[in-house]
Amino acid sequence: MSDKLHIFAVSDSVGETAEKIAVASVLQFKVERSITRFSRVTKEEQVDRIIEQAVNESAIIIYTVVKPELSEYIDRQSREKGVMSVNLMAPLFEIIEQKTGLKPAYISGLTHTLDDQYFNRMQAIEFTIEHDNGQNLDTFKDADLIILGMPRTSKTPLSMHLANLGLKVANYPILVDTEIPEQILDLKGKVPMVGLTIDMETLMALRKERLRSFEISEDHESLDEMVAEELDNAYRIYARLKCLVIDVTLDDVGEVGNTITHKFNLPLRVTHHRF
Repeated sequence: MSDKLHIFAVSDSVGETAEKIAVASVLQFKVERSITRFSRVTKEEQVDRIIEQAVNESAIIIYTVVKPELSEYIDRQSREKGVMSVNLMAPLFEIIEQKTGLKPAYISGLTHTLDDQYFNRMQAIEFTIEHDNGQNLDTFKDADLIILGMPRTSKTPLSMHLANLGLKVANYPILVDTEIPEQILDLKGKVPMVGLTIDMETLMALRKERLRSFEISEDHESLDEMVAEELDNAYRIYARLKCLVIDVTLDDVGEVGNTITHKFNLPLRVTHHRF
């Protein structure tokens, strides 16, 4: 028995997966432990050096190597040199193949695609934050989508939901006296646009709640008139822009987001991925 545990995490890519599994595993054991990551391992001579080092340091090898020839070489050489090794991907490959009847593509480095998608998503979120509520009109032209809507129609939550899917979204508020700026008018027909609306009763209730939260007295007649004018102005703007109009009264952000992405066939660049 050994009072020390040394794991070599070997990969033909960056090796993060193997390292994370190694870390999660060794933490379960009260023993002195260390982990060494070997990345970009694509040649047999590299494998030979790693196994020789594993023999000298009495290390375990865990590996995520996609190419079956190199994976088999690691397994064979490990057995010959008396090194314990585990192929982390093979069992899952076998189960997926049994389930789907398909063969794996054996393409190394596909997680880099996920990394690229992650950075695309971060850029989309940053863009969306910077273009919330009409900010930075001069770069609205770089958006994948422009959302217009009255207060309380969930413009910002919807924008952030879509940003998390990798879409750069700009949103602009519509009030009772709003006149649409030229920067947005010039984008009609060039950038997809959506106008959000809500039924008058729901909007009235939201407005009343907002007034109460600020301890402002309610004048029902003036409030009714203001909400009606606000809705009228919104519809005038939406008609002028010829944008898709969506009633958000009953649908949640996710459902509205699905409607928008399907309608415009927007390119969702991100697949959510966590280890």
